[in-house]
Amino acid sequence: MQKGYGHPLLLLLVINAAGIASSAWAEQEGDLFELPLEQLEHMIVTAQKRSENLQEVPVSISAFSGDDLVTYGVRDTQNLEIVTPGLVYNNTGTSAQPYLRGIGTRFAFAGLEPSVSTYVDDRYLARAQATIFELADVERIEVLKGPQGTLYGRNATGGAIRVVTMDVKDEFSGELTGTLGDYDLRSFSGTVNIPLNDVLGARVSALVKKRDGYARNLDPGGVSELDDRDIKVLRAKLRWDMSDRVNSRLTLLYSKQKDNAGNDLVDLSPPGLNLGAAAGGISGRAVDEVATAIDAVIRDEQTAVDLRFDVNLAMADLVSITTYHDFEQNLGTDADGTSSAAIDALSVPQDAWAFSQEFQLLSVADGPWRWITGAYFFAETADFEIILDRGAVDLESQGAQRAETTAFAVFGQATYDFNPRWSLTIGGRWSYEEKEVRVAASSVAGITLPPVPFEDEDDWSELTPKVILERHIDPGMLYLSYARGFKSGGYNYAASLNEGQVLDPEVLDMIEFGWKTLFRDGRLQFNGAIYYYDYRDLQVTRAVGGSGGNVTENAANANALGVDLDLAWLPVDWFSLTVGVSLLDSEYEDYDASANVFNAALTGNPADPGMSSVLFDAAGESLLRAPDASLFVGAEVRIPFGAMSVPVVVTYSYKDDYLFDFVADPSSDRLAQNGYGLLAARATIITANQHWSFSIWGNNLTNEDDYFMDIVANSAGIRGSHGAPRTWGLDVAYRF
Repeated sequence: MQKGYGHPLLLLLVINAAGIASSAWAEQEGDLFELPLEQLEHMIVTAQKRSENLQEVPVSISAFSGDDLVTYGVRDTQNLEIVTPGLVYNNTGTSAQPYLRGIGTRFAFAGLEPSVSTYVDDRYLARAQATIFELADVERIEVLKGPQGTLYGRNATGGAIRVVTMDVKDEFSGELTGTLGDYDLRSFSGTVNIPLNDVLGARVSALVKKRDGYARNLDPGGVSELDDRDIKVLRAKLRWDMSDRVNSRLTLLYSKQKDNAGNDLVDLSPPGLNLGAAAGGISGRAVDEVATAIDAVIRDEQTAVDLRFDVNLAMADLVSITTYHDFEQNLGTDADGTSSAAIDALSVPQDAWAFSQEFQLLSVADGPWRWITGAYFFAETADFEIILDRGAVDLESQGAQRAETTAFAVFGQATYDFNPRWSLTIGGRWSYEEKEVRVAASSVAGITLPPVPFEDEDDWSELTPKVILERHIDPGMLYLSYARGFKSGGYNYAASLNEGQVLDPEVLDMIEFGWKTLFRDGRLQFNGAIYYYDYRDLQVTRAVGGSGGNVTENAANANALGVDLDLAWLPVDWFSLTVGVSLLDSEYEDYDASANVFNAALTGNPADPGMSSVLFDAAGESLLRAPDASLFVGAEVRIPFGAMSVPVVVTYSYKDDYLFDFVADPSSDRLAQNGYGLLAARATIITANQHWSFSIWGNNLTNEDDYFMDIVANSAGIRGSHGAPRTWGLDVAYRF
């Protein structure tokens, strides 16, 4: 794949950005936060485990308030890729695949975890299949870019996505929102905040959402439609101020899903070369068509309990965080994208529970020192199985796999202010992880493919340091940081294949220069970061030579040089502009991989024109799912309408072309995603008393149909899942 940007262009952009910033700094006078009333809104984040102004945190972060998420049409975690340049958020069925600055994990079944970690409040979600979820009663989302190996640690090589839900407030309040849209969209969410007395309060939120499928099924034997939505979410929070020094928060969550979201799979192979097509199967050839014999739905049920204590010890704050997560899921999915049962995953059951305990001790006293130290424990048991229907009498299982993970870490980070201008932060985390894996014969299928039983275990440890030098200037700050990220080793599914290959940990070292600045009396915010990645033993999913299947393995090293730029501008009170840009130049080093092709001349088997694998020299290739350029632009105009206001928001998101998998021959060029842009708009009428709002919105207004949430090559061929078509809807909200 040809790179759109090289190191010289990135360096030129850096020089220009630095020149712009230097010129603006020369014009700025006065203290950074002595600003007039009409200014950009300050965002408070907890990226460093304490409440801080976003502009004072020396970490590259994209942060969005709950109102921002509604305004930009971000209704679930996957939609974050629209508003976050540099984030590619794909999915295979229910399995989330976030890639941040080119770092991510394609298949993270039991035995592996994603390279970009996801948190809901303080709870870490280890299962990739649990990380795509609807957003309800959310205060903000923080996307932390780069390795977060000190304060977050577990599998945050590429970064962390933190969904922070609303806490219990002191006043009685609430919100009700109803939505109607095309594809028979019906959604209702409600929140009520109840202060029971001076020390006790509760907050309850609920979400119910249903939508018809984006694609109709051409096969009458399967479900009638796919990529529909049917979910229910209930969350309750209880706050108890036990004394002047001790308060606690208990969060209970229950969610249920029964639909086929993300399951609209179509054949993308060259005509007639898909295994299912060769067996007489048909496939959809339009965005709104699929053909599958699968008649099951995704059934997903989750329960979570989070308990947090904050204790003021006068000289420090003690925090205790206990979390529990139970996750059950079963789905059927079409592995070839056709109506044939030549290779269908008839059932994919998964059952996992996880427990974590974290203690933090944070400084509170005024002075030049700010510090945090703590310890973290995590345990998980995950069961996973894929049961295949090949149209035979007996079902085939790839093995019933159980993976047990135990992780422990101690960490600390301290910042010292030498004077009002200079600060130094030093931190580190020591992590130890152990995994045990067992593969047994299926209790459902008549045939189990891998050699069973199989057992193995391994452990890994790593020290991940962090150093940040800050220089405070009149309009903001400059910082230079070094950080290391560590993702533990693990096992493929099924672990008994490939002679029980154990994956080594992947380690990423980052050097980043960044700036966060405010100009024009707080009306212009310009943040940016230039970073270099040295990525070792990265875990890459690739084709298995000779079989057309896929396996995750440790590739050779890789490196990346990139620039992130974020601009927010309020030129006048009634107009605001937000711009985000990400440029990335990445490449693998000395990586002998393999790639799926249909070219019999390359595979050396003229008798078999089907898909097979060939050796492929990936050295110099861009990282998979790493676009050279991505962009987000949002413009808002507030139109006065009597005593009411009418904000109109238009957004545009662009992703340059990138690879889902290696392309070694034109016969498999469908594994490349062409560059695409998504246009959206939202207009809202807000009543004079601020209680009622009425909105009309539309997403993908140009009806872009050449973008995909997933394209996969396997033993059947190439199949993919289309992104959402043009949609529109109406929201009515009441706040009290």
